Amino acid sequence: MHAHELSGQQPAHRALYLRLSAMMFLQATANAAWAAMIAKHMDDLGFSSMQIALVFLTTALGTVISPLLVGWVADRFIASQRFIAICHFLGAGLMLLAWRQTDFHGLWWAIFFYSIVFYPTMALTNTVTFHHIGNSERFGTIRVWGTIGCIFIQWTLAGYLYLWEQRAPGVSHNGDCLLIAAIASLVMALYCLTLPHTPPGHTSDRPYAFLDVLGLVRSRNFGVLIGVSFAVTVALPFHYNLTLLFLTEGRPYGVGLPPSAGQLATTLGQLAEIAAMLLLWPAIRSLGMRWTFVLGILAWPIRFGLFTIGQPLWLMVAAQSLHGIGYTFFFAAGMVAVERMSPKGLRASAQSLLVFATYGVGMLCGHLLSGAVHGYFTLAHGAHAWEHIFMVPICITVPAAIAFGLLFDEKRFRQNNVLGDAG
Repeated sequence: MHAHELSGQQPAHRALYLRLSAMMFLQATANAAWAAMIAKHMDDLGFSSMQIALVFLTTALGTVISPLLVGWVADRFIASQRFIAICHFLGAGLMLLAWRQTDFHGLWWAIFFYSIVFYPTMALTNTVTFHHIGNSERFGTIRVWGTIGCIFIQWTLAGYLYLWEQRAPGVSHNGDCLLIAAIASLVMALYCLTLPHTPPGHTSDRPYAFLDVLGLVRSRNFGVLIGVSFAVTVALPFHYNLTLLFLTEGRPYGVGLPPSAGQLATTLGQLAEIAAMLLLWPAIRSLGMRWTFVLGILAWPIRFGLFTIGQPLWLMVAAQSLHGIGYTFFFAAGMVAVERMSPKGLRASAQSLLVFATYGVGMLCGHLLSGAVHGYFTLAHGAHAWEHIFMVPICITVPAAIAFGLLFDEKRFRQNNVLGDAG
């Protein structure tokens, strides 16, 4: 390409980069607006531990059901950016409906239907990005704006709650996260109508095409990765569902932070995630995939272990940063490993299998387990024995890290980046 041609295209590429980055930013704000605070809202409404877990379980159900929606509609009949817009328009209405609910059944159904229409957009925003950038190496610099969006909306919510805490102490406004999520979804829907055209993918004849890669599980490395990833995600709802409750429960049982400060503390994990993303490739090159993955898993039991101590305050807040290490070195590294161990024609399906095993089945089991454990260790006066609650995910993640370290064959992984091993 001649220099004048390159210089003429650079502004267009820059504009496209900014448009796709904004899409990732808005997508993340719509989801993080409610997901980060709804546990505290349900606690304020007097929901039981299992009821809180069952509402979170709808997100796992959405992950399982959404391939049907994507497979039969988005991949065949509607341009991707328009399908995302439709989903977010529906999501805005469902979030508004959820905001008005005060009973378990009403809120459960609203969040359930929201999960069904939202989770297809997680994959489709990636589809839109890959279709237009044509270079997967640039994806990370666009996707990171999703993390920035999560931080932005959580800081906004923290400031919003702080203003209400000063104006009307003792009056809960945690449920307003659902209203803010509805507004964010509406903005995202309108923005998607301005995105460049992305035609339907026609990528698969069957919605659950990832079932085609089940044969890869017979490969030792691939099977170990999927099995250990499933086990670890069973433990993760103890973080996603219960952290804010732990941070805001009164002393001497919880940390005793007001909701605004607790919300702000949780964003340390996203800030650490940005830094950890910069270290991911150097870690894989120097430590290898096995020890990078083990390090990511171990970040979770270390974090939960610190929570069992319960003090001092600065340590409980600082422990949030371990989420960034765990997420990046576990989830992101896992996606890289699946990409390298899968034949080129099955890579998308292999990634879908990983998501199904983790965000789908693994999280579904984890939501039920965390709800049962949270309820079991509820004390007579409504507080919780957090030191016992957080021992459960430690007992899951530590053996998972040991199993991966012993069973994953790094030498064979390095020798074969296409199919992995045959063993």
